[in-house]
Amino acid sequence: MGTPIPITGDLFLIGSDKFCQLRNSHLGSKHCALVTRDKKVFLRDFNSGQPTTLNGEVLPNGAEWPLHAGDKFAVGNLEFMIQYREKPLSGRDLEEWAASCLDVEANRNLLDEEDVFHAPTNASEAAQSIIERLNAQKGFIKGRLRIGLENGVTTVRFNDTKIVDEGEIAMIKKELCDNLHKANLRVLLDLKNVRRLSSLGVTMIGEFNRWLKNMGSTMALCRVRSEIQGMLGLLHVDGIKVFPDKRSAIMSSW
Repeated sequence: MGTPIPITGDLFLIGSDKFCQLRNSHLGSKHCALVTRDKKVFLRDFNSGQPTTLNGEVLPNGAEWPLHAGDKFAVGNLEFMIQYREKPLSGRDLEEWAASCLDVEANRNLLDEEDVFHAPTNASEAAQSIIERLNAQKGFIKGRLRIGLENGVTTVRFNDTKIVDEGEIAMIKKELCDNLHKANLRVLLDLKNVRRLSSLGVTMIGEFNRWLKNMGSTMALCRVRSEIQGMLGLLHVDGIKVFPDKRSAIMSSW
């Protein structure tokens, strides 16, 4: 639907700097780059202070991530789809990529203290460790939910944009209870996708919060639209912390 941009060089810079091949005044001076090595493509963030998103997820500051045909990445108000004849990543490619990731200061938080104590013995194991950790952060589809784990917080993103029908709400509540029945969890409900939430949906969130408390767990919300936040107050679903974004919620204590 947009304009094709042929890329022939090994480094394609995107940002506001005059040296960038693609310039936009709303981006960081050197925002990100497409890097081509051995007929494979990588997306590199330059920690400009503005996010680079890949398939809807924010890329860690300063990280480089392998791209596949059909992947979508966004910077500012621009969105791109990658199209190329893809050559699979070899084991050596993964080792080189893992080594570069481990050298980036911003990626050190991907390994917690336990991971450091049991540090990978080679770059291949390091690559697998990083991939598994980022997959856990991104989450896995469980019915109408995407459930992940990040810094000890179980993140739950609703896939539905509208949670209004009584039958659908009952199904969502069942999926929540079925997938989060362990005790002493920290559960973050991410309402990024939810544009409409009925009063029954708000009530369901309150009931689920009480169900979690009975199991010794705590719950918070993030990325909630202002009109939905108003409904939470009107229907007395209070005592639940609401954060403007996912990162601040995960880094806070609740």
